[in-house]
Amino acid sequence: MKKTLKTLPEFYYIGLGAFSTMENYFANGQVNYTALLITWLMFLQVFYKNKILGLIYGNVCALFSVYMLLALVSEYNEFNSGTIEAVRMLIYGSVLFVSGLIMAIFMIYNYATSETKFNENEFTITY
Repeated sequence: MKKTLKTLPEFYYIGLGAFSTMENYFANGQVNYTALLITWLMFLQVFYKNKILGLIYGNVCALFSVYMLLALVSEYNEFNSGTIEAVRMLIYGSVLFVSGLIMAIFMIYNYATSETKFNENEFTITY
């Protein structure tokens, strides 16, 4: 259970990237390679647990979440205030990006307080 909680941010971003890739493909017929790359990097991070990369990924995801929250508020200001579409966009977007920010902060905390660099695991140990 403790290992699952420590990898929860990575699984959140894997799910978010997979959802974004599938949604973009089924809606437009185009592949979102950026979301695929983020999904793949988070998938590798689950197994290798590199401390430096974990801190970098956490900071990048936190900055992106803050940026998207600000973009969401800016987009909300362009709508006529009080319309149901504007309120729905604000609620869903804020839940998505605030949870992304919380997961990024949790990821930064996990890797900042880890004692080792996690260089060796079952995939890299040679006998």
